[in-house]
Formats: sequence, structure tokens, C-alpha cells
Amino acid sequence: MQRGPEIFKFNFIRGYVIGKESCNVDESKDNWLVDFSYGTNNPKVGDTLLVNGITYTNVLKTRGLDQELKIIGLKVIIDYTNISTNKVITSGCNITTPITYELNEFNIKTQGEIR
Repeated sequence: MQRGPEIFKFNFIRGYVIGKESCNVDESKDNWLVDFSYGTNNPKVGDTLLVNGITYTNVLKTRGLDQELKIIGLKVIIDYTNISTNKVITSGCNITTPITYELNEFNIKTQGEIR
């Protein structure tokens, strides 16, 4: 029996890392914010958000961002598996004054820096 070529589905989207939530003493457990308005043909997947006086228009949050991509302003390309259908309020914070955002979350399959 012959098999045809395998077909892989990719959901690549480009964006900028714009910041992170502050919720945990262990910052590696915090969500990072990515604005997906970089480039053309990106789907509208996120919300408008004001961060440090700047308005972003296509923002999602994730815990899955690689350590080397956790740089504010860095351009990234991400292949994601799903985006939550509802906005998620981060809970279980263990610092005194957490900074969290009610945004949709996404899961990362693969990721990299755009140079």
C-alpha cells in the first residue's frame, strides 16, 4: 500500500513581545503578552490592550514563550495549536500586588525570532 505525502497543518503568526504579567514569585510561571499585529495577513486573534501608555490591537497571552524570546520588543513567529475561546483571568497569584490581564490564551507548538 502506498502512502501519499504527509500534510502538516501550521498556524504561523507573527508578532511582538510587549510585556508580561506579574503574578508569581517564580517569574518563569508568569504569562507573556504578544501583539500579533506585525506583518500582513495575520488573523485577528486578540484584544486591544493599553500597556505602559501604548495601545496594542491584537494581543494574546501565553506561558509557553521560550526563555530566549522573553525580550520586550522582540519580533517573533509562532506556530500555535489553539487559542482559548474565552478571555482568561489569571488566578493563583502569590505576590502582593499582581498585574494580570483578562485576555485569551494560546498554546505554542513552535516558535522563533524574526530577524
